[in-house]
Amino acid sequence: MANATLFAYGTLQDADILAAVLGRRPSAGDFQPAYAPGFSAVYYPGRVYPALVSRETGMAQGLLLAGLSGHHLAILDAFEGDEYLRASIKVLVRGARVEAQAYFPTLAIAANAADWSLNTWTQHHKAMVIGAEQGLAAEIRARLADN
Repeated sequence: MANATLFAYGTLQDADILAAVLGRRPSAGDFQPAYAPGFSAVYYPGRVYPALVSRETGMAQGLLLAGLSGHHLAILDAFEGDEYLRASIKVLVRGARVEAQAYFPTLAIAANAADWSLNTWTQHHKAMVIGAEQGLAAEIRARLADN
């Protein structure tokens, strides 16, 4: 899948996390604000990061990341791990519906789970997890480069 787009609703919205995972800092033209109507970002049970769940009145906020190669998707798939499955979603970008990929939880999560926000994660968790996330991402990129 060449030039794929990804709806990032969680920690991948953070420039430092995204740069660590992809091994490069995306340019400003690589992303734009996007919204997923009918979905909400909630806390993944027992984690500090989110899951996207169907919620009738939801409007998950995120970023649409464009120009992702098959290699980028392989890195992102490995980073997200067994807790997520990548699938298609329709998102709104500047009022237009666009098809993108997004990571959905493999675990059933109640639609009434507590809402997750990037601001709260940044204030309370980023400093504690950034080093480990950067290390994990570097290991994944190295492993995939060897294959």
